[in-house]
Amino acid sequence: MATHSVSAALGLVETLAEDGPLGLSELARRQDMSKATALRLLRTLEEGGWVTQEPTPSLAWSLTPHFAWLGRGVSVDTTLREMALESMNRLQLQTKETVHLVAQEAGHLVLIERLDSPHELRAFIPLGTVIPYHAAATGLAFLSALPDGEVDHILKESLAPRTPQTLTDRREILERLRQVRTDGFSLNSSGLFEGISSVGAPLVGSKGIPLGALSVSGPSSRMTTERCLEFAPLVIEAAEEVSRRMQRL
Repeated sequence: MATHSVSAALGLVETLAEDGPLGLSELARRQDMSKATALRLLRTLEEGGWVTQEPTPSLAWSLTPHFAWLGRGVSVDTTLREMALESMNRLQLQTKETVHLVAQEAGHLVLIERLDSPHELRAFIPLGTVIPYHAAATGLAFLSALPDGEVDHILKESLAPRTPQTLTDRREILERLRQVRTDGFSLNSSGLFEGISSVGAPLVGSKGIPLGALSVSGPSSRMTTERCLEFAPLVIEAAEEVSRRMQRL
């Protein structure tokens, strides 16, 4: 029975990977199972963070980003870093501020590369740091490249404040993401660390799957809103370059 349940759950996953998002009735029909059985399996997958259900009126089911990092494997971080370094170097020379590269690993954003500013006073985050989606420019940029259903799934997690300026209201975050999608870049001031401002842009691979994000960060005394807006086109250009390289692989 356990083996049959695993096989049935994998059948649902394969169907969603090929043709999702799909409603419960259509999924059950395609897998030749009852709606009750399909719903039970979907709820189990949902508890593990592998699938998510869109809100009403759609109620369609789709895969979460968990399958993206699982399918890409551990070599993607190395490849992404290699594909990003040239653009990161140029961006660091253009802005003279710290450039960060994050990638998604096991459902989290992780800092995988950093090019430091030559200034003595600079932004510093250790490599390997988990970056909260809601508290950083890279996190907001990454979320902006996801479908709404996957964003909703991620925002169900704790939106704990990192500073008094951290975005913790779900509606406010969604409004910010709409602006990021329009502008092509995200701004964050003191959301992750007090006195640090950043501007970020998403990295998107083949089939529109977001792979990570790039950002320029520095002390808010230098990274004023005007300065961030000046750097935004440079960050977008660098992110688009890296995305094109990844899409050609």
